[in-house]
Amino acid sequence: MFCTEQRRIAKETFIKYGHSYADTIAELGYPNRATLRLWWKEYESTGVIPEGKGTRQSKYSDGQMRAAVDHYLEHGRSLSRTMRALGYPRGRQTLCDWIDELAPGSRKQRGPNPKAEPVPMERKV
Repeated sequence: MFCTEQRRIAKETFIKYGHSYADTIAELGYPNRATLRLWWKEYESTGVIPEGKGTRQSKYSDGQMRAAVDHYLEHGRSLSRTMRALGYPRGRQTLCDWIDELAPGSRKQRGPNPKAEPVPMERKV
């Protein structure tokens, strides 16, 4: 949400005003008190201003992802059956993303065939 430059300015202003959260926020108009406190503690512990947002570590290991994709491919290509058998992942979209990443083009697609021609109205009637 805030760029590195904004964080740097907030840190410098915070130091300039003698570590006063209220004065810093009043001067800059951002961030809120909790965010500024978090930025300052992070700066004190590491000594650097972080670049952008941090990345969250995956909840599942690479082995678990590979096992889920293998189960999907070997047992009928059913998302719900795979999730039920393994007990993870919690969301269908997560499993779809893993399949698209580890075995591109092998996921079953539902819905109309994009290659098929539209059915003429006379034939529908």
